[in-house]
Amino acid sequence: MRTLAALLLFTISANGQTLNNATVNITGSYQNVTITQSGANHSATLNLSGDNISAIVSQSGNIAQSFSLSVTCGSNCPNSPYIVNQY
Repeated sequence: MRTLAALLLFTISANGQTLNNATVNITGSYQNVTITQSGANHSATLNLSGDNISAIVSQSGNIAQSFSLSVTCGSNCPNSPYIVNQY
């Protein structure tokens, strides 16, 4: 049984590294998000709701890279808090 559990754990870890996906849902104010992804087949989805939330996303490596950003802010939206690097 331990061998089966160890095999399953290694399989899940390998798949997670291959897919390299990130989904971040934030509700609140004065928060920061930083996502750094490298390798192949990665995506980042950010859903931000609140005031003064900044986000920095860096994606590098092989294709396919995808990025999605949804921002809802109230009375205090920063001028340029979002930085996305894809290379």
